Amino acid sequence: MTDPVGDVPFPQGDIIGTGFAETASTLQFGTKVKTPVNPATDQAWQDGLVFVGWAIDTNHDQSPEYIVFMFPDFAGGLVAELGGLTSGSVCDGTGKYVAGYGYTATFPRRCMPGGLRFQFQAAMSYTNDPNALQPPVDYAPDNSFSPTIVTAENAGASGYWMLGADGRVYPFGGAVGFPGVVPLATAMAPRKDGKGYWITDAGGNVRAYGTAASHGGSPVIMPGEYITTISATSTGKGYWLFSNLGRVFAFGDAPLFGDLSGTHLNGAIIASTATPSGKGYYMIGQDGGIFAFGDAKFHGSTGAMRLNKPIVGMSSTPKGDGYWLVGSDGGVFAFHAPFHGSLGAVHLNKPVDGLVAFGNGYLMAASDGGVFNFSNKAFSGSLGDHPPSAPIIGLAAFSG
Repeated sequence: MTDPVGDVPFPQGDIIGTGFAETASTLQFGTKVKTPVNPATDQAWQDGLVFVGWAIDTNHDQSPEYIVFMFPDFAGGLVAELGGLTSGSVCDGTGKYVAGYGYTATFPRRCMPGGLRFQFQAAMSYTNDPNALQPPVDYAPDNSFSPTIVTAENAGASGYWMLGADGRVYPFGGAVGFPGVVPLATAMAPRKDGKGYWITDAGGNVRAYGTAASHGGSPVIMPGEYITTISATSTGKGYWLFSNLGRVFAFGDAPLFGDLSGTHLNGAIIASTATPSGKGYYMIGQDGGIFAFGDAKFHGSTGAMRLNKPIVGMSSTPKGDGYWLVGSDGGVFAFHAPFHGSLGAVHLNKPVDGLVAFGNGYLMAASDGGVFNFSNKAFSGSLGDHPPSAPIIGLAAFSG
C-alpha cells in the first residue's frame, strides 16, 4: 500500500508505503520511508524520539487488538514485539533497518494464528526536538486500515501453551496466545487444531479465545467446591468442567457420562482428560486414584502406592488405549501406555505441575515455566530462563 509523500514535516518519518508478508516460518511487517535513517547512527533514534509500529485489527471493528512496535536496543539494533492491547502474551521478534527502504519487523509464525483474517495500519513518529509536545505522526493508510489479509493455514503443526496463576497465557511453537487475562484461572483446554482455547476460573466461568466458542459455564456449585479442570470434546463444540469434589458439568455437545457426586474421595480431583472419541473421560485425584466414565477404560492407578510426591496431572494417550500420570517430582507412571522417560531422578528448581500428550509421548511443565519434552515433536521453548511473575498452573498442547 502506498501513502502520500510530504504529509509530515520530517522526511525521516514520512511513510510512503507499508505491507505484510509471510513465509513458511515467519511473519513480516514493513514500512517504507521517504528518507530512512540508521538507528545506530541517528541521534533522534538514540534519544528515543522515534516510534515505528503497526496496529492489527482482527475483528474488523476499526480498533486494534494487537500492536507491533519497534525500539532501539543498546547495541545499535532494533527490537520488535507483538503484544495484545489488553495485556496477554507478547511475542518477541526482530526489528531491522533496511537502507533505502525503511524498517521491518519479523516474527515467528506462532505469533499469529493460521487462517486469521485481519487488517492493519502502520504508524511512524519522528522528530529531532526533545521538547516537542505533539510529535508528528504519519499513518498508512490514513484514517483507516488495510484491506483484509488472511494468514496461511500452516502456522505450525504443533505447539503448546502454559497458563499462569495470574491468568496469563504463554504460547510456544505453532500455538497462538490471544489478548486477555483470566483472574483466578485454574485450568485451560485447547482446540485440537491449535487455533483457540478455553480457560476456566475457580467458579466455572469459561472464557473462549481464538476459534474456540463459548458454550456456557458458571455452574451452581456447593460451599467449598470449586472448578479445578476442564476438558474439551473431540468436536471442539463443547467441554466438561470438573470440580474438586468430582462433580461434572457438561456444556455444548459434551454428554454427561456420570460423576463422583456423593463419593468419598481420599484426595481432591486435580486433573481430567477426555478420551479421543469424546465419548468418555477420566478424573484423577491428588492421591493418584483414577475414575473412568463412558468409554474411558481403567488400566490401573497409583491410589494404593506409596508416592514420593503427590500426583499433579494426567493425560490419555492419543489413541485412548492408556494414560500417563505425573507426580510433582516429575516421576511418570505409565498405564497401558509407552514410557518415554521421567524426571524422578532429576533435581528440579520448581515442582512439576502438569503433563499433556504430545506427539507420540508427553510434555511436562514446572511451576517456573520449565518445559520437559518426552516425545517425537520439536521442543519449542520454555520460560525456564525467564520465570514468569506468577507460577505456571496449567499446560495444554496440540500436535498434528
